[in-house]
Amino acid sequence: MEIVIKDNKRNWQIVKDNRRFLFPPKIRLAFKICILVYVALLLINVLMHQFKLWMVFVLPMAIIILEVQIYYFAKKTINLQKEIFKKEEISFDLVFLDEGIDMIQESQHTFIEYKTIKEVIDTGTLIMMLTKAGAVLYFEKKNATKSQYEGIRKIFEKKNILCKMKNI
Repeated sequence: MEIVIKDNKRNWQIVKDNRRFLFPPKIRLAFKICILVYVALLLINVLMHQFKLWMVFVLPMAIIILEVQIYYFAKKTINLQKEIFKKEEISFDLVFLDEGIDMIQESQHTFIEYKTIKEVIDTGTLIMMLTKAGAVLYFEKKNATKSQYEGIRKIFEKKNILCKMKNI
């Protein structure tokens, strides 16, 4: 069975709108753990009556720093694309095969096996597939018909991939 999703685009607007999903998942997890530890330590300080006002500003500063890093990472991704393809926007097709996904981009083929896909996330406008290596594949929901969408969902369920795809 072969499902082809054509005319997907990668440009600054798409990357900017979905940049949180493009950031490496291990760093996001580490940041969430740090936030939990920070909140726990803050509560302990409040209960021990050793609370200082500067402690409140540590978390917002960390969040701002992370947002700047995410923005920089997204910008770096687009700059790398401009350097490689000499274009602001590139188009690519995804071909869902029985063994994996073939990404056809500017006459280059990249094959990704299903066993390397860690999870599938629905961002609202995109379906993003995160690999174990930290790479991200996506397709625009508007480019898939309902039958293609359901077929892709069945493939992911059959391969036991964590799939958070909503109904079209």
